[in-house]
Amino acid sequence: MALGDGEGTFKKACALCHQTGAGGAPKAGDKEECAPRIAQGMATLHEHSLKGFNGAKGIMPAKGGNPTLTDADVLAAVDYMVTQSQ
Repeated sequence: MALGDGEGTFKKACALCHQTGAGGAPKAGDKEECAPRIAQGMATLHEHSLKGFNGAKGIMPAKGGNPTLTDADVLAAVDYMVTQSQ
């Protein structure tokens, strides 16, 4: 996987939850579900993805529970998800 490969990181590390909605994860591509999160801004989405977040609808573990991912890979995956969900 190339550094900063958002689609590749998403497919390898994020899709398990973000394609099925497991753990309350918003499904990539679901514009209605993702819109309120996207409206919080990219800085917030990036911070939650890197550091983790406990929300009203579910839990986002830091780096999706995969500490071997680089920050750049995580941020690229978030950016990819946002482009799929707008």
